[in-house]
Amino acid sequence: MTRAMTRPTLLMLAAMMVPSMALLTATTASAELLLAPANQEAEPESSGSESGADAQAAGRNNKACMDQLLRDAPADTPVSQLREWCGLDSMDTRQRSVDALRARMALEESSQFNPFVMTPHRRNYIMPVSYWSNPEWNDPDKSDDNLDSLEVKFQLSIKVPLATEVFNFYNIYFAYTQTSFFQAYNSEQSRPFRETNYMPELFVTRAIDWQLGPIDSELLSFGYLHQSNGRDVPTSRSWERLFASYVARTGNYYWGLRTWYRIPENSKDDPDDPRRDDNPDIEKYMGNFDLTVARPFGNHVAEIMVRNNLRRGDNKGAVQLDYTFPLTSRFKGIFQVFSGYGDSLINYDDYQNRVSIGILLTDTL
Repeated sequence: MTRAMTRPTLLMLAAMMVPSMALLTATTASAELLLAPANQEAEPESSGSESGADAQAAGRNNKACMDQLLRDAPADTPVSQLREWCGLDSMDTRQRSVDALRARMALEESSQFNPFVMTPHRRNYIMPVSYWSNPEWNDPDKSDDNLDSLEVKFQLSIKVPLATEVFNFYNIYFAYTQTSFFQAYNSEQSRPFRETNYMPELFVTRAIDWQLGPIDSELLSFGYLHQSNGRDVPTSRSWERLFASYVARTGNYYWGLRTWYRIPENSKDDPDDPRRDDNPDIEKYMGNFDLTVARPFGNHVAEIMVRNNLRRGDNKGAVQLDYTFPLTSRFKGIFQVFSGYGDSLINYDDYQNRVSIGILLTDTL
């Protein structure tokens, strides 16, 4: 009786697997077909073993790119566009840089309603080597002598669409970003998570194509964000802001300008009161705006962020440099340098220099 039931069951399973195997084969074959050059004339062989190895590596990267786009890109995307996004045909490095943001937005649009996909918002990374120059707890119950200058910094950032094409132009998102500082090498203090900053956001975006001389406008955003470290007094830090941002491109450079208004809180009569402003002077150190300039070239991105309070008498701010570079067809490396105020919320009023390097999971461009 058991054998009689087993054979039909196996036949049914085999029949169910055939379409999946056929789809996988078809996708792979389609990628190989799309990778084929339009001109089928034979190309000269490489003059050396290094050139041949480089060509094979480039071919593997191109095939992985095409495989991903065949799965994720919108169904109406032209084949020529897929080839260009993967760096094929005659599209040069400059043109790939020009299309970097639009390519990311198209890929996000194709997968944002997939329940098995989390769309990245800001960069996602883990940096196991992060050195900071001025270790301070800013906690009256702890001694700064117990802190290590070397720690781990990592960030997780995702977003989900709540509504799309509102009034034909606007998309509404909820986003969440978490940045943690982990004293992973501090065995004397039981390797504590020194600080974690939580930042939920609710915002609206509109893709634009406005031309103003050499400036190509790309994206407008406005919304609300809350940022806190989730702790109780006396180490509680938090603030709420309304923000607006504008992204544009000139040549190969992307410019992002974001400004904000802090939602005011009542001042404290008692420093131990948890219901009022924990950090009334945070704008003095964190400023009123940030300006980001990014330059993609190939699969590399160089980016600088400048933040300032625009005060003559007591000027404060920060600058951060990010450089991302390919490691494999899936992962990139990230090198980050920070100098100024606001490295983390608990240290927002401490001047810090930080140098970090690690693995980038998702990039901005």
